[in-house]
Amino acid sequence: MAQAQHVALERLEQISRGLRSRTSDDLRKRSAVQLRELVAVCHRDLSPEQFQVFYNSVNNKITQLITHGSDSSERLGGIYALDALIDFEGVDVGVKYTRFTQNLKTILRGKDINPMQPAAIALGKLCRPGGSMISEVVDSEVNTALEWLQNERVEERRYSAVLVLRELARSAPTLMYQYIPTIFDWIWIGLRDTRQLIRATSADTVSACFRILRERGQEMKQLWMSKIYNESKAGLKVNTVESIHGSLLVLKELLEQGAMYMQEHYQEACEIAFKHKDHRDPTIRKTVVLLIPDLASYSPADFAHTWLHKFMVYLSGMLKKDKERNDAFLAIGNIANSVKSAIAPYLDGVLIYVREGLSVQSRKRGSVNPL
Repeated sequence: MAQAQHVALERLEQISRGLRSRTSDDLRKRSAVQLRELVAVCHRDLSPEQFQVFYNSVNNKITQLITHGSDSSERLGGIYALDALIDFEGVDVGVKYTRFTQNLKTILRGKDINPMQPAAIALGKLCRPGGSMISEVVDSEVNTALEWLQNERVEERRYSAVLVLRELARSAPTLMYQYIPTIFDWIWIGLRDTRQLIRATSADTVSACFRILRERGQEMKQLWMSKIYNESKAGLKVNTVESIHGSLLVLKELLEQGAMYMQEHYQEACEIAFKHKDHRDPTIRKTVVLLIPDLASYSPADFAHTWLHKFMVYLSGMLKKDKERNDAFLAIGNIANSVKSAIAPYLDGVLIYVREGLSVQSRKRGSVNPL
């Protein structure tokens, strides 16, 4: 049995080298899976005392990577390893939650943003089962996140805050329901941040909160959708790139999850998208292009009757520009799925660019075979 423990510790060293890989994220992820498999085998084959010694070594390796890792690669490896062991049930649950939460906090309260997303995802996974212990963790992390949103801007803290709110809303909806009004009050700080990554993550947080509301009472849902929609319109009047972009991201979420609420605001939403389609900022233009298929999907008949031609003229113009063509093709394809045969008058114009694209690809492969 001592020999088996020795072999397990040697294998742990090999896996640790993979977790520290500086060149391959796939290797780090594969190593985390291998670690989970090794822990399961050792739990089965070693005596309880020997397993505890081995598992302590595993935890020490993870803590070493996360807390004392020399770079993002090592910290990522530690987070992947921790995430792989969250569902392992052969150890004391209380000790596991305490240790894992502390390790995740090290990343989420740190300055390295690279491992923050997987750390937030792992935190959400850790909080999924619920219970009093988890409730305390959620309360602590939500309050920290909201405090960081309100405080003077520190980029890594603000990013961490919106990541944590997003993942907890996705994974622990029952516990998060009570915090939604406060989140909606403060999430606009993230939605109007100077960094696009933080704005996009904040929009994901809004999306996760909308999903929670969808399962609850209609009155609460309608109230908050109305507040969010009005705030998004107010943001359009601020006339900064960040504020407009944040408002458009929220409008997209309202169309995708607002159900009947957006019906009375549908024409106004179309007008907002049309007004901003030629904005000087490329991020805003790209967001409008992503928004157009949502408008078509929300009310295909209204879109086909009033807006299809206007937006198809715009998207057809994009087809002439190499850098914008792919986005336009995707938008047109999604619009076609919604409006069906109403797209027919525009197909000849689109197919010209499809043929051209296929011809270019064919020439790149060394033979010319256009349609």
